Amino acid sequence: MGLFKKKRKIEEITIIEKNDLSDVVEEKKEKETILPKSNEEMISLINKTYKTFIKGYDSLIYNYYLCRFFSLAIFRRVEEFEELASLERQIVNMRQLKEEIEAKVKKLNEEKDYADSFIEALFNSINHAYENYLGLSSRIDETRRTKYNTLKLSSLAVIINKKGEDLEKMDKRFTHYVDSFKSLEEASDYIYINSGDLVTNLVKSLIRCIESSNKEEYKKQYTFYYFLKSDVILCLELAEWVDLYNKIRHCVNVLRNVDIANYIDFQGYLEEFEIRYLILMINEERKNIIKGGKDEKSN
Repeated sequence: MGLFKKKRKIEEITIIEKNDLSDVVEEKKEKETILPKSNEEMISLINKTYKTFIKGYDSLIYNYYLCRFFSLAIFRRVEEFEELASLERQIVNMRQLKEEIEAKVKKLNEEKDYADSFIEALFNSINHAYENYLGLSSRIDETRRTKYNTLKLSSLAVIINKKGEDLEKMDKRFTHYVDSFKSLEEASDYIYINSGDLVTNLVKSLIRCIESSNKEEYKKQYTFYYFLKSDVILCLELAEWVDLYNKIRHCVNVLRNVDIANYIDFQGYLEEFEIRYLILMINEERKNIIKGGKDEKSN
């Protein structure tokens, strides 16, 4: 089908961890922690510890979904997918624990009238969750560093700046889309042939957002033909998908103070576009790994 005849050469990079947790992960002290005597000081300590846990949790979720998405490109053996399934079960447990603690911390800050035993139990629960996070984070980070360390920046672009909760939502749509095909390759072939309307509607919606803004310089610069060469889109090559995605993300800043109806319309198209873009990039990573990780040179 000649889908990858003209491809932009993209250098491989080593993935840099999203969050530097050097300021989060402290060496665990063996001596017993001396807790504050007053409830106010205890609540302050709980909030501080909780924020540290949440910061680490978001990084954990990011690294997990990076592994989950790109496992379709990298994993070949059943044992590798079984290991990922084991991680997923632990992630589910960690998410439930986080939600339980989140609800209790919220109530504590709203009412601030609980028995000492409740406050101390909540503090212990957060510490327990944080210790679980450290162990799980270490396991996922090791997997990411050893098996996912040569993914391209363009492949990671869709997920690299998203929060963990955004990736959780994205995963549901991604899984539903991929599962509707027999293989990742079949899904990619379908996307190349059947994304013309989506791409056109996405750009038109973005243009409406720009036109509803008060930024005249953007209205002149970012026209329909800045994003696309033609009104009729039959099939974009991979390099064109990358170029379009980069242009759209650059222009998202223009959407500040625009008509909210147009923005919601655009956001819907963008979410669908990102799912398809991610599938294409994962499939491309899979092909590169099969042929030895070497990109074809640009013509």
